Amino acid sequence: MPEVGRQDQFEQVYMAELRRLLAPHGEFIRYERDRAGLDLGLHLYESGSGPKATPGQVKVWFQAKGIEATTLTADDFAASQSLAISGLPVRHIQYWYAHPEPVYLVVYVEAIKCFLAEDVRVLVDLNGGLPWLAKVAKVQETTTLTLTKTALLTDALRRMPDHRSLRLDGPEFRGRPLGHRMDPLRSELNPLAADDFGKLVQRLLGAHEFHAEQEVDIAPMLDRSIGQVNAMTGRLYLTYEWTTPLATEFGFDGESDFRLESAPNSAHGDVLVVVHSDVSASPSATFETLQLVERLREEGVERALVFFNASDRDAGLLGGWRTTLAPLVRVPQGLGSLAFNVLTATSVYLEFLDRLDWRIANFR
Repeated sequence: MPEVGRQDQFEQVYMAELRRLLAPHGEFIRYERDRAGLDLGLHLYESGSGPKATPGQVKVWFQAKGIEATTLTADDFAASQSLAISGLPVRHIQYWYAHPEPVYLVVYVEAIKCFLAEDVRVLVDLNGGLPWLAKVAKVQETTTLTLTKTALLTDALRRMPDHRSLRLDGPEFRGRPLGHRMDPLRSELNPLAADDFGKLVQRLLGAHEFHAEQEVDIAPMLDRSIGQVNAMTGRLYLTYEWTTPLATEFGFDGESDFRLESAPNSAHGDVLVVVHSDVSASPSATFETLQLVERLREEGVERALVFFNASDRDAGLLGGWRTTLAPLVRVPQGLGSLAFNVLTATSVYLEFLDRLDWRIANFR
């Protein structure tokens, strides 16, 4: 009679349980033949898609291992801080690390009936990253990756929708793959909903490690109501850079295909941030705004970032904010200037893609 080995039975049991846990989160992907060193893939559903699941834009892959209770008891697991998974082919790890979509190493611990899971890139980076992996590949065919026992599959599943896959085959911008074909210097957004505009600015600032410190109630300092405007002081830990389309050539002069670009502006350190998210009028300087500027400069703030939800070509807004907060403001950002930052911050672009509409869309 044909026999099924104990290890094969064990693998069949834990793979069935893994599928059961993954099934509510997406559609399964599987190769017809096992030639890629990957056990299973999952095309994730959109978060909060309701009673009717909607496939999203994220795919993740799994390589599963199992440890029997006879090999690792519950007491042994409780006494350990981590779990070493040995005998992993180095060439497989190299492939998983370089994979364009996330690959998770999943381990079933039979003694506690629990799955551990971690992104292979995280595991490799904890060992020293690609230099470590290249060094190992020169001297041995297999190696060990270590998972902490707190790396639960349930926690990993909650993080997985945050992954992003990026196409790298489009035009580059200064050596950076952007994941789209739009020209960051020569495109302009249409006005966003006030709430979305505020969230977009905050996300861009967050990407530059802006730490907010104090709210500034600037609206009462102005001579009239200009719409929804918020302000705060804080510190930029990373340099924030932007350009203005007002100093960028959009067309060609007929004699050459060379086009001028705006000189970059930048801010770093202590700043005032003003977000004019719902525009109904332009600001004007008042005695109160002059006092605000004086106080901020005494506190060490020498630069203000102003974002307004309208075209940079609105001279009233551009000039109004420059004079209202002079000399802290050099070049306020309208929707053409802001397009540069959105289109060169790919993760931000993908996050807000469904809320972005374009007044001017130029492609590279």
